[in-house]
Amino acid sequence: MKTSLNGKRFNQHRHDFSPQSGWTLVEVLVVVVIIVILAAASVGVFQRGRTAARSVTCMTNVKQVGAALLMHAQDHNQKLIALQPSLSRETGQRPPIWTAQLAAAGYLWEGSGELPCGEGVWTCPDCDFMSHTYGGYGVAEDSVFVYEENKPFGVSEEGSLRLTRIARPENTWLVGDVSSNAKELKKGWYAMWSQPSRWESHGPAARHGGKVNVCLADGHVESLRIEEIKLRGLTENVVR
Repeated sequence: MKTSLNGKRFNQHRHDFSPQSGWTLVEVLVVVVIIVILAAASVGVFQRGRTAARSVTCMTNVKQVGAALLMHAQDHNQKLIALQPSLSRETGQRPPIWTAQLAAAGYLWEGSGELPCGEGVWTCPDCDFMSHTYGGYGVAEDSVFVYEENKPFGVSEEGSLRLTRIARPENTWLVGDVSSNAKELKKGWYAMWSQPSRWESHGPAARHGGKVNVCLADGHVESLRIEEIKLRGLTENVVR
């Protein structure tokens, strides 16, 4: 709207903008830095959330594999499955390891025959798979599980231990995260040594934020650091 004052016209809505009213380079850089910081924080939160989700999936898997081992034992007079059966007289070869045997018998899988155990519930989501017969989870060899013709420490009966011989089920490793090499935690294996002194190879794998997911012999699951596993003796002196 225009009016006149002393014969002069002016615009009441006119605004004078200074040439310096725009964004300075410093202000632009500050905004960019803030955006970068927020983006980095968002990525970190996302990654932590994804890591936590994989750990939860792993714990669920371990619990199911442990439940299958316990059910198989209960169906076989409390005797846990052999780490691997004896040599076949017909073929002269040793049948598949416990994972394939358990699957072929219908535990965790329907049907029979050779079934993949390096995927699905058998598989740790933070593990690089090495075989179709295992996907990152292993049992404790020598103290609880043995080859069919062998004997656990302190036991005269051949084959894996009976559940009734486990002294502290709530404190005994049944199945959990295992690696073939301490330097390659994402490389899974089907069994670990019961002696911590041998864990440079075939030992527990702390894949989940420095922790190992393990199902104990009473069926409950815990997430533990390797030092905790050693201190509690989860793989040693387990025989009643």
